[in-house]
Amino acid sequence: MSEKHSPHQGHRQRMRERLTATSPVGFADHELLEMLLYYTNARCDTNEIAHSLIEAFGSIEGILDADRDRLLAVLGIGEQSATLMTLIGEVSRRYLTQKMTDRTDKRDVLDTPDRIARFLAPRFIGATREMALALLLDNSMRPIDCFPVGEGTVSGVPLLTRTVAERAYTKHAAAVVLAHNHPGGVAVPSSDDVAITKRIAEALDLLGIPLVEHFVFSNRSFTPILNPFTPFEGEAAAASSIFDKIKINFNKGDLK
Repeated sequence: MSEKHSPHQGHRQRMRERLTATSPVGFADHELLEMLLYYTNARCDTNEIAHSLIEAFGSIEGILDADRDRLLAVLGIGEQSATLMTLIGEVSRRYLTQKMTDRTDKRDVLDTPDRIARFLAPRFIGATREMALALLLDNSMRPIDCFPVGEGTVSGVPLLTRTVAERAYTKHAAAVVLAHNHPGGVAVPSSDDVAITKRIAEALDLLGIPLVEHFVFSNRSFTPILNPFTPFEGEAAAASSIFDKIKINFNKGDLK
């Protein structure tokens, strides 16, 4: 039976007319989900499925962060709907990352923990797995490149020393900053985090490229490993005294 003969046709048409006449802003969360599910459910009552999704995951954020298997466990969610939600989640994350990153001039001087954190934090938005990034800086502490090093656990090869060192050398980086996240956890470095930071710092040192810092991010905080300070919640606070010395030494051409 096609949507043309669906008993929900009238309701769906009214929802579409309402959307056309107003805007999505005035729709409740379950109504937006209901309409998205029209595209993967031609026959059934998607309003009920939308309510089931919110009940299962608590919010749109929870739904879009959910992995495929958990989505499929919700009554009424099939392969196509799970794929749709997964794709929307990833598109949304990339949109937010790019939008937030673009607020920072990519040539801004990143000479405090706060500035570096604001540059890096958007890249971890919505991440449900641990991932690692490397940020390359020039001799004025401006970003040259920022790239993913791996996904998974930091102790399990994602942070490949060779990958970071080769890219930094090839790009003629003056300094490197590492960052990884603890999704759903706290911004406290593990013993593995500390050990691999030391190994990468030693490898970069052989190339004459200093590792400025390795940051651990959680949802609402960050902690530097090389120059630790007390973790905190809320807005990232600068510990600029650490980076004042770095900036001075950069100006001298000798960062240690």
